[in-house]
Amino acid sequence: MANQSYKELAAKILELIGGKENISFFTHCVTRLRFNLKDQSLAKEEEIGRLEGVLGTKIQNGQFQVIIGNKVNEVYAAFCEISGLEKQEGIDENLDKVTAEKKKFSLGMLLEVISGCFAPVIPAFAGAGVLKGILTLVTTYGWMSGESGLYVMLNAASDAVFYFLPFILAFTSAKKFKVNEVLALVIAGIYMYPSILNNAGSTINVLGIDVSLIKYASTALPVLISVWVMGYIHRWLEKHIPSCLRVVLVSAILLLIMAPLNLIVIGPLGNNIAVLIGKAFQWLFDKAPVVGGFVDGFTRPLLVFTGTHVTLGPIMINNIQTLGYDMLSPVHCVQAMAAAGMCFGAFLKAKKEDNKAANFSAFISAFIGITEPALYGVAFRFKKPLLALMIGGGVAGGFVAALGAKAISFAMPALISLPIYVGSIPTVLAGLVIAFVLTAVLTYVLGFDENIEKNQKAIDAEKKNII
Repeated sequence: MANQSYKELAAKILELIGGKENISFFTHCVTRLRFNLKDQSLAKEEEIGRLEGVLGTKIQNGQFQVIIGNKVNEVYAAFCEISGLEKQEGIDENLDKVTAEKKKFSLGMLLEVISGCFAPVIPAFAGAGVLKGILTLVTTYGWMSGESGLYVMLNAASDAVFYFLPFILAFTSAKKFKVNEVLALVIAGIYMYPSILNNAGSTINVLGIDVSLIKYASTALPVLISVWVMGYIHRWLEKHIPSCLRVVLVSAILLLIMAPLNLIVIGPLGNNIAVLIGKAFQWLFDKAPVVGGFVDGFTRPLLVFTGTHVTLGPIMINNIQTLGYDMLSPVHCVQAMAAAGMCFGAFLKAKKEDNKAANFSAFISAFIGITEPALYGVAFRFKKPLLALMIGGGVAGGFVAALGAKAISFAMPALISLPIYVGSIPTVLAGLVIAFVLTAVLTYVLGFDENIEKNQKAIDAEKKNII
């Protein structure tokens, strides 16, 4: 698809969602454009789903999602260019006049919020994670000295996105919560200030209260909670302080409130929540690794299908920060290969030429780590291959978990990310083979009805498959 075609597609999507004026927030993940719309009824879902270059549409927890596939970055850039939106920016609004509809809190809403804050960071994680794995690999086998200038430079590049994660998430969460980005970065700076980081593990006394300092580098939940809370405080101050005094007083009072709130309440609370979740996964994978790996691998396609898989990112990064490794990433990697196996088995089983071509193209996409074309075009269209995918991914996930496979960095769950599994590469490779072969065989044996009528999403999935 040429650049002009991306612009044409973006222009059609913009028109069919009700125009720029209907957008309150806009971002994207690995395969989807994600819109928060003021009036969702204006979005012509069926017409958007029929556009050439669109895989499908989905409304998830109030967010309108346009599934593009592996060309989402190009379409996103074209959309920003023609609409005037840049770097995930929604239309400018006066926050004093925003009257957001109150929605009942739900787990789905929480997951959508975390996903919206975290999704823009995924591309940076993917590249940095692979680079970190390569550096670990070359130093482990003595191909590069850990003291060399090249290593110091590249290590800084691979660590930067993780170490300064509070700053990055402060920016993305400010976009999501529609608060001042600069103030959000300052809030993150409280967590990342040298005197706080350097004295982590010690205790300071604040007005008679003993406060334990924590190393907040690479953490996610504390800054997400802080920016969310900051938004409410900031809007209240803007509303109640006279306009002639706002420039000086609003930010001063905000920092006066947020500094102790961050370090006494929100920071320890967010850190403890993340640590407890990580320890829960660690306990499960220590006590019953086969069960943990199987359940994670078995349910992974459903999470990807609903877009909620992104919410596991903060947990995986926290595992690496607190434990030094993550046990979920190897399971996700073999599950992605199971999707490739499913498509290959469907390719071998199919008799109709158009089905064989579509299944093979979905196989190529899944093999490089993009599984949504496989899910829409094969698994959820033919149904029986979905069962094969879940079983194959679950068995392979249980296998790598049982043998203690670990990731030392965060990256895309794909074959190209193999270096992040240093120390577990043979286990992960074996898991990839098991996932591919078992799922392909199960898909072939279970079979499927090739005469199942294609829905619109399945038709568009074929358009997005890599040839």
